[in-house]
Amino acid sequence: MPNRSVLTSLLLTVPVAVLSTSLLSPATSSAQSAGSGAPAGSSSGSAGSSGSAGPSGSAASSAPAGSLFTGGHESGPCHNFFGNFPPGSLGLNLATGSLANAANSVAGVAASSVRDFPRWITGAQGTIPVLKGATSVLQLVTGPTSPARTDSEFDIYGTDLGIMFEHGDETMVMFGDTFGDCTPTGNAWRSNVMLTAESGTPANGLQITDARPKSPKGYATALVQGAHQANGVGEVTVIPTAAISLPDPKRPGSRAMYMRVMSVHDWNAPGGWNTNYSALVKSDDDGHSWRILTDSMRRVTDFTDWRDGTQFEPGDENLPPVDADRWYGMQMSAFVEADGYLYEYMTPSGRRGPATIARVEIGDVEDPDSYEWFKGAGTWESDPDNSHVVLPAPVEELSVAYNAHLDKFVALTSMSSGVVSMRVADEPQGPWSPPQTLVDRRMFPNAYAPMIHPASITSSGQYLFYTLSTWDAYNVFLLRTDLDEFDFDSPTTDARTEVRSRVTVDEAVKAGAIDDDGVIDEQRLEEAAEVAPAAPEPIAEPAGR
Repeated sequence: MPNRSVLTSLLLTVPVAVLSTSLLSPATSSAQSAGSGAPAGSSSGSAGSSGSAGPSGSAASSAPAGSLFTGGHESGPCHNFFGNFPPGSLGLNLATGSLANAANSVAGVAASSVRDFPRWITGAQGTIPVLKGATSVLQLVTGPTSPARTDSEFDIYGTDLGIMFEHGDETMVMFGDTFGDCTPTGNAWRSNVMLTAESGTPANGLQITDARPKSPKGYATALVQGAHQANGVGEVTVIPTAAISLPDPKRPGSRAMYMRVMSVHDWNAPGGWNTNYSALVKSDDDGHSWRILTDSMRRVTDFTDWRDGTQFEPGDENLPPVDADRWYGMQMSAFVEADGYLYEYMTPSGRRGPATIARVEIGDVEDPDSYEWFKGAGTWESDPDNSHVVLPAPVEELSVAYNAHLDKFVALTSMSSGVVSMRVADEPQGPWSPPQTLVDRRMFPNAYAPMIHPASITSSGQYLFYTLSTWDAYNVFLLRTDLDEFDFDSPTTDARTEVRSRVTVDEAVKAGAIDDDGVIDEQRLEEAAEVAPAAPEPIAEPAGR
């Protein structure tokens, strides 16, 4: 892997004229996530291939073989490290991850000052906080330093999200943009992947068993691969935002997997991105193959230049009409099943919008005409327009579940007040309580996208289990929080957890604080931190919030 000094030197020696012509963000007139409500763009490929740093772009034309600019038409961090360029800025933004987008910059926006590259690129050590109190770090789930060995076993060096759901006797764990052994000339970029794990409460961590689907070598392959076109040209990637297992309405007695995805048109301002559509995607063979359910598409642009091999049901000849005004606010989702219904929470692209909610009877999940939208005061209607806001803006990546211990529905998201904030409600549509901070930025300064483990839905125990992504390390942790430490009737920003110290992953492994499944021994972790403490992480609010 290239070291930081080499990459920094390359960045600083690229002529500004080259950068400004080949790496600029799309010249869109408006951004969904900026609150305009307008589509990102209505013509697929209208910006042309020159928006890429690939061979047809000006940066590639003079680049030597084997340089950072070498490669095909695909853009993205594992290809050339230049995923995004913020408007009006000479600084480069690296779209290293699914929903982290422009917050994951490798260069400052002021005077093109180069900042640290994500650790999964440089190979530098990530750190683990030594926590005492309500919340514990249970496991490193992914990454080159994870004892689960997702790098060598599944070619997963960097990834995020970790959306979990039960399917049969397995727990499925779904990830966003995923990268393999990232070298200047290599590209193992998959828009999404899925691992399988043993079912049940993960008191001893997620027991990863396999990848699905996978290559003949056993490496995780994409469920629905994005077109990987240049930022703003068409489709950068396809990101899962929600997933669930339900009875298959077309195969009585069988179950199917469903996920909601968003097609990303461009990453733009920090905390913002534009989409082409949201769609329901189905697998009826336990996750080995996936098809976009055409009628479920909520289209906000007329993009149709998807990657060859993308499967549609019944086909992509008769797509739903583009309706940006209607579907702008419904591009990201969270699922919860209750009372014979699938409830779907929806937010606009980005991290700044509110959440609305729809429901559909389980047997009609594939029929968009059967959905009802909550209008407030106990009223549900078939018209999605002017739906009632159930969670006020800003709502970031969202995860919702029923928790038997609290006898409440719980919703996790990130907020300025806490990287993991939790609300509770008696009904899926609320009213929802004010947020209680479970994890603050002293604990994980650069984290996002908390995703609830399905065992937390039915467990009568006091612990809530969830994954958490970090955009600096660009990998996924499993955390556990003792809910009995909080009074959700009187929520506060007190996370009830003390950060004693930090230790690098390498030192934790050497000290035997992490076993072969990635499970962390808190006592040994604390002892390792006493012997070789890591430098404190900077406590700073990531851009875009």
